[in-house]
Amino acid sequence: MLTLCHNYFQVTPNSKNNKDVAQHHSKKKFVFGVFILFLVSVLWVVSSEFTKYLYIEKKLERPFLVTYVRSSLLFIYLIVLCFSPPTRDPCRPADYTQLLEPTAETDDENYYHEATSSLGDSTFVPVRAGETTDSDDAAPRAVRFNKVAEVRVMSAAMAGEALLARLSWSASLRASEHAQRRAAAAATKRHLRLALVFSVPWFISNYLYRVSLLHTSTSSAITYTSTASAIALSLGAMFSQVPTDRFNVSKSIAVLCTAAGLVVLGLSESRTGNWTGVLAALGASLCYAVHLLLFRHELRKGDGINSVLLIGVVGSACGCLAWAMGGVLVATGLETADLPPPNLWTWLLLDAVLGPLLLDSLWIWGRSLTSNKTASGMLALSVPLGACVEAWRGAGAGAGAGAGGAVCRLAAALLAAAGWAALDLPRLPHLPHFPCLTTRLRPTDGFSSIRNIAELDEQSEALMSSEEPT
Repeated sequence: MLTLCHNYFQVTPNSKNNKDVAQHHSKKKFVFGVFILFLVSVLWVVSSEFTKYLYIEKKLERPFLVTYVRSSLLFIYLIVLCFSPPTRDPCRPADYTQLLEPTAETDDENYYHEATSSLGDSTFVPVRAGETTDSDDAAPRAVRFNKVAEVRVMSAAMAGEALLARLSWSASLRASEHAQRRAAAAATKRHLRLALVFSVPWFISNYLYRVSLLHTSTSSAITYTSTASAIALSLGAMFSQVPTDRFNVSKSIAVLCTAAGLVVLGLSESRTGNWTGVLAALGASLCYAVHLLLFRHELRKGDGINSVLLIGVVGSACGCLAWAMGGVLVATGLETADLPPPNLWTWLLLDAVLGPLLLDSLWIWGRSLTSNKTASGMLALSVPLGACVEAWRGAGAGAGAGAGGAVCRLAAALLAAAGWAALDLPRLPHLPHFPCLTTRLRPTDGFSSIRNIAELDEQSEALMSSEEPT
């Protein structure tokens, strides 16, 4: 399923308002969230079958027009956002945990540790000539001190809160309102930039998926598109930024299961020779894998993402910018420029409502009631569901008839679903890696670290010898 705000890699943003703490929901809410996610998988198969109905029964063989209407209708999320009450931060809800005082179980020495400290990491900067430290004023000089100064910077958020605490009540209210307006404007600009980045691979993946539905069966299109997980894991391991990006046992199992399902499905459909649908589905999976990697990179910045705002802005960007791609398709003869008859617009809008407009809202709702891990795992159910629907109908378009072909397609769907959900296995050890290869493929860091300076060797020496009396 080509969801827009899909945190497939289960990245936890590094910020004080997005702590690495599991969400605790009641059992009833969790079960209800699982039911919503199961309904999302069912609706994804129903939406794909409805698109096939438009192609075959209504003779509307125009994948770009169907994709354009489905994507552009997402601007309704912006209308919903306009009538929703604003929060303290457009990307993150208000966090009042810092107002809690230390309990009796935490003493003053252990409470202010690295996790709760408002200061940043320690950075050692060489003391310049002419500068003095607190130790230079002492006379006579009995010991040698380091020629480096430890610098720790307070975070901007904590510094802003400290400034508001020192203002008067009326001045703090005015400053808070001004800060909220600036934060909302900055978040909107950042989401506009993200929409321009995310809309390109996401729209192309949806278009290629609609093209594959035109040339192959629904089950085959869903199975081929599910290889996006294996492609994303492979690309993420090649260009890893953190140790968790490297291959481990669960990721290796996911890639192998997906490849096995792809081979089984390819062998069962080798006689048909319909490579247009296969290549379109694989292209859709590649573009969606790029989208997942871009989304992971943005989450790791720790700035937070408002899913409703991002979906609405992406829908507006697709409605305004996708015409360029439509013009290219019309010039190449792959699409026609004339509009469909008025009686078909009702079917187009119904297909758009069953598409991202309803699916993304239900998926975000189900994810909020469960977790990112559960939401990603439940999406794998759409692959065997598509195979079951096609087996129930008796034969799929372009997939070949017979019980043997249905069994092969079902086996391929189960392997692909297992590969998609294998990332949710318990944390398993990492596989051995080769530093020489990863250093060539991994981009260089933009941060410089403190090097060992020859003149500053004394920073590793003890200030007092153990033999000297204390």
